[in-house]
Amino acid sequence: MNRLTRSCALLFLVLLVALSGHAQPNLLLNGGFDDVNVCTEYKAECGVEGWFYLKDVKVQMLANDTVDAITGTNSITILYNWIGYSAFTPVFGSILPCRLQAGKSYTLKGLMNVRLNPKLQFKAGVCFGDWFYVPRRPFASTMKPDSIVSITQLPNSNFVEFDYHFTATGQERYFTFGSYIHKDSLTGKAPLTGTQTINMILDRFSLTPDDPEETLCAAFAANKALIYQYNFRHKEMDYSLYGRGQLAIEPEFDNNSVTVQRKEPVFTPVKTDTLQLGDVLFDFNKAILKPAAVSILKNYFTAERFAGIDSIRIEGHTDSIGTDNRNNQLSGQRSEAVKNWLLQNGWLPGTLLTVHGYGRTRPVASNQTAAGRAQNRRVELILFRKKELPQQ
Repeated sequence: MNRLTRSCALLFLVLLVALSGHAQPNLLLNGGFDDVNVCTEYKAECGVEGWFYLKDVKVQMLANDTVDAITGTNSITILYNWIGYSAFTPVFGSILPCRLQAGKSYTLKGLMNVRLNPKLQFKAGVCFGDWFYVPRRPFASTMKPDSIVSITQLPNSNFVEFDYHFTATGQERYFTFGSYIHKDSLTGKAPLTGTQTINMILDRFSLTPDDPEETLCAAFAANKALIYQYNFRHKEMDYSLYGRGQLAIEPEFDNNSVTVQRKEPVFTPVKTDTLQLGDVLFDFNKAILKPAAVSILKNYFTAERFAGIDSIRIEGHTDSIGTDNRNNQLSGQRSEAVKNWLLQNGWLPGTLLTVHGYGRTRPVASNQTAAGRAQNRRVELILFRKKELPQQ
């Protein structure tokens, strides 16, 4: 697959998401690493906004001259040395701008391209909790890192995509991304020589709720601005993360900071128009539409008229001649004939069409005269449109 083909595929995917409904919100800040941080210490680009790390980790930005179909405009490179520690090692992390809902499930995804000594085994890991995870620190004693096992190789690329699912406790404030590394037992007992540097290229990190109706908290924008205002990227950041597991950032973590359920506009159907088909448009004492009736329906029902239609109520009526059973039957059958025409022409699904046969019970004129009885023999199509109400 060449770059042009990948770009077209990516564009198609974006359009597909846009057309299929709500795009799921990313609960991580700057997951594409496109927002660059200018650090307080050097007044220069020292990292990316919203992401933090210990002093043993070196961060470099990778900028593409053109938008890459896989990594976009920027990626981030992480460099650190492996010192023989096989348990979870933090690489970098972020503060969540919204609290997760306890008991709800979430999915973490991202791209990574990892290079290391082939005698070493690498596995990515994550940890969510009240603190940034630092091994052997008291505040991390109750934290539970986990490895990522769902890995998919991207075609024609050195990147893999990881996928991690979990259920939230509601106490998640910090997200730590890291690694588990150990020596491959198949390489024997010979010691490794030289410095073992791990090189990771990362991009497109996302944390999304599995519930399609869950969305960002009310405090998202305010918390994002607060987190972005933290510009230390060297000693101050390292001291805070190592010493306390937290930075000197206090995002709003009250009820406004919890992710919320998406509120759809509330619609109430409003009667807007009525089409009336008279008795002469049906065969005598039958429920068969005459060509003239079909012509009226074709001219009346256009794409423009159906815009915003919520439903159509089809009501059949007769005069007072004949038995009630026959009048009820005929009025219902004529309404069904109109409904079937609408269905056959693909205007609306059957769930939006309701039929009611009222027989002689709802006259609009006197049944004492021929002219009055003719007015009473009719089928009415009542159109209801959607009216959006303000949310409470």
